[in-house]
Amino acid sequence: MQQIGFPKLKKRDPAPSRLGYKFSRWMLSPFIKKSVFFGMPLIILLLPVFIFLKDQNNKNLVEEIVLDFYRKIIERPEFMLSALSIQGSSDSLNAEIREILGLNFPISSFDLDLADLRNRVLSLPPVETAEVRLEGGSILHVKVKEKVPALLLKDDTGIHVLNKNGDYIRPLLSTEYGSKLPVITGEGAQKAAAEAFILFSALYDKLDEVRGLVLVGGRRWNIVLKSGQVIMLPEKKSEQAVQKILILDKAEKILSRDIAVFDFRLPYRITLRFPENKDGQINSKVIGVSN
Repeated sequence: MQQIGFPKLKKRDPAPSRLGYKFSRWMLSPFIKKSVFFGMPLIILLLPVFIFLKDQNNKNLVEEIVLDFYRKIIERPEFMLSALSIQGSSDSLNAEIREILGLNFPISSFDLDLADLRNRVLSLPPVETAEVRLEGGSILHVKVKEKVPALLLKDDTGIHVLNKNGDYIRPLLSTEYGSKLPVITGEGAQKAAAEAFILFSALYDKLDEVRGLVLVGGRRWNIVLKSGQVIMLPEKKSEQAVQKILILDKAEKILSRDIAVFDFRLPYRITLRFPENKDGQINSKVIGVSN
């Protein structure tokens, strides 16, 4: 009898293949482990939500629910403002502030941008500084400092009120400052208003006699008195020239004399121009150094 033999089978190598080894190592990396154990369940949970929100009607419904919930929170009584308080403003400015803010009370404090409200108040020409804050839990408080009227600017468009730095405040709508504030005019007078205010301050004891200042050529000032007399100031050191005028007037009463023009443009020479004589000519007299 012939003996039947079975082929010998090779024992399977228990070591993983190279590809399997690399895959197992990759799966053991922290990022992949977290992605598999946390990311996959999250995707499974969020997938129905994305499918639900893909419908615009469902999306609108969710937005309405969220918005309604948000409004219920911010419109709770402790967050509502019931009044606007304004401090430091005149009646006319008070009305301008209320108009430019345009708030309808009651209103939630969450609906207000205090920085934006402050910028709106500062945009009003009469306002120099402004502070906006919540006060007492239910009051919106606005504290302002108005620009102080110091000069009247007369130009082709009318008469305007300025502060001492030349900042515009408002047009002159009445005669409230007509006899109290000095007037400046001339091309570029607003830009040189700070210098004009200094000159007026030097003339404080003569303001009743001063009608205003006229800027000539954008370089220098002429003082016009109520009597019609004109004082021509130099381009530089005009304040010193004003002091010289006051000293001369105190000693010689020159402003009370029958003189039309006082020419102080040259520091070493003062020219006085008298009113026109019967021949229609203007006389001149030089005081100081002669030609």
